[in-house]
Amino acid sequence: MLPSFLENLDPTIYLSDNYLTVDFETDTSHGDYGSAVHPENGILMGSWKLGEHGEIKSHWGNEFEWQCLLDDISRVDFVVAHNAKYELMWLKRCGLILQDVLVFDTKLGEYVLLGNRAASDEDGMRPLSTSLDMCCRRRGWEIKDPVVDSMIHHGINPVRIPRPWLQGRCEQDVDTTERLFRDQRDRLQSTGRLGVIYTRCLLTPVLSDMEFQGMCLDPERVDEEYTKYTQELATLQMEMDKITGGINWRSPNQVAELLYDKMGFQELRNRAGEPLRNKANKAYPNGAPKTDQDTLAKLKASTPEQREFVKVRKVIGKVGSALSKNLEFFQGVCKEHGGVFKAVFNQTKTATHRLSSSGIPTMFEMFEKLKTVQFQNLPRIFKRLFKAKKKGWKIGEADGSQLEFRVAAHQGRCDKAKDIIVHNKDVHALTMMVKHNLDDAALEALKIESPKKFKDWRTGSKSWTFQPLYGGEGKTKKQKDYAKAFRAAYPGVTSTQQAWAREVGNTKMLVTEWGLRYYWPIAKYRRDGTLNVKNSVYNYPVQALATAEIIPIAAVYVWHRIYERGLQEKIIPVNTVHDSVISEIHPDHVGDWEEISIQAFTRDVYTYLEAVYGIKFDFVPLGVGLTVGDHWTEGEEKGYNVYYDGHLEQAA
Repeated sequence: MLPSFLENLDPTIYLSDNYLTVDFETDTSHGDYGSAVHPENGILMGSWKLGEHGEIKSHWGNEFEWQCLLDDISRVDFVVAHNAKYELMWLKRCGLILQDVLVFDTKLGEYVLLGNRAASDEDGMRPLSTSLDMCCRRRGWEIKDPVVDSMIHHGINPVRIPRPWLQGRCEQDVDTTERLFRDQRDRLQSTGRLGVIYTRCLLTPVLSDMEFQGMCLDPERVDEEYTKYTQELATLQMEMDKITGGINWRSPNQVAELLYDKMGFQELRNRAGEPLRNKANKAYPNGAPKTDQDTLAKLKASTPEQREFVKVRKVIGKVGSALSKNLEFFQGVCKEHGGVFKAVFNQTKTATHRLSSSGIPTMFEMFEKLKTVQFQNLPRIFKRLFKAKKKGWKIGEADGSQLEFRVAAHQGRCDKAKDIIVHNKDVHALTMMVKHNLDDAALEALKIESPKKFKDWRTGSKSWTFQPLYGGEGKTKKQKDYAKAFRAAYPGVTSTQQAWAREVGNTKMLVTEWGLRYYWPIAKYRRDGTLNVKNSVYNYPVQALATAEIIPIAAVYVWHRIYERGLQEKIIPVNTVHDSVISEIHPDHVGDWEEISIQAFTRDVYTYLEAVYGIKFDFVPLGVGLTVGDHWTEGEEKGYNVYYDGHLEQAA
């Protein structure tokens, strides 16, 4: 059976007064803010309170001494905490079964109330903090004990803080968090956003569990890739030395002499035509030419020598970046940490409300500096380096097929988009036709007569296809022509997004169909009639419904349905990346994983959207893609469309 809060989907459970508010203080010996994923960290003490009028209880003890708290948790409808993922991870170490608990996270509550204002974004609005302190300040409430707070923020391990001080801080945090919960609950209910916080909080224990799991690298593949890239970088650096004569790249004067005096590059100039320069020195009394990386990237090549320099430098940058940002970390993990590393999911960082990820800084003996890699936004070429932790197991990825395009079709009730989705037509065909001046007949002929060229052109067109969906108009004439063609081809999507822009232009706010509110206090019309925040207005509702609502819903159901079937030792979700959920799978249970993923990504999403948000997602089918193999992204891909009525079709 699924837990009651999933069997009976009802966000008004948060109106119950049968709740428990909790906060822990921890030994931070490992660092990383005392995260429970590190065995070196431990619980020092905790405080909790039942309901609004209960007495605050405090207890000192290690993770094996908290049955008193677990008993109280078993009696309530939900648990309240600020940054509940942290508390849940410690409760997991104390023996709590995370699948059994519903939380209300006041950090997430503030995030939902703030909409996009909790994150810095491309519109330049100042982000508003969701810390407990700042939540109190905005309400004019008393803040934390400044002495203890300052000690912790300056890296003092709470083990060294006097017990009465630490307990006083913990009890105050419980009292403040409970008060904040009641304030947020009233605001969320009155503005129709209880459903949003319900979704955010249902995902929290899933992420807590995933952070414990970590991702596993294949040492042989990592070593092979690391060797290949280091050798390639050495070869490229020798090439560059031939071009430059082996200058010292740490000397700005030597670099300036090479680029501007010997190779003849033109300096970057301001609008008045004056060269952009640094302060004068002995070699350059009129100002030293700029040699920073941003400047080098903008230099225009006009001679063969310059073009060769730019080409080699670009490749060196790409190869060097792959080594420094990924492969060195991977190599260190395999050589010194058993091939497994962990990262952190951030629930309150993005303007759209989808998840982001942060790496955990790690020191390696083989490298001088701390290195880190996060779980999301990994280069696709390196995903093949990951495998399951247990020998013989598979790694599978379930993703929402064309999810943002399907969401846009639903939002705009766009018949053209629906036709492409339902009949499995090529969504990139329009892009290719505009980009390469083709009509329907020419496109079909190319497909038959030159399949390789067709494939290359199609791949090259993908980066253009959905730019207009997110407000992009393009820079070149071809790109602008394509943006116009896209808007004409999908009139339902276009008219809906234009309506959003008008609403924001008039009210500086947009209320989505699921209740989340986005705010643009800086919104205004330019002289040409366009809205200055148009790109964000076009982007946020599409990206959010797809990856901040639907994918979290799918991840929640994948996780719970695995447990429902008693397969938690056979199928282990380890990551979620924007539109997908990645799991390690016992080879005998690949079929179970496929069944669970199809159910969770489609039928469960339909049920949830209608029950919690009142959204009948029946205009286009939801789709799910399944790939399973010995390594991430490798293996045969299967695709399915599942309609609102439950009918399933295998996608072409």
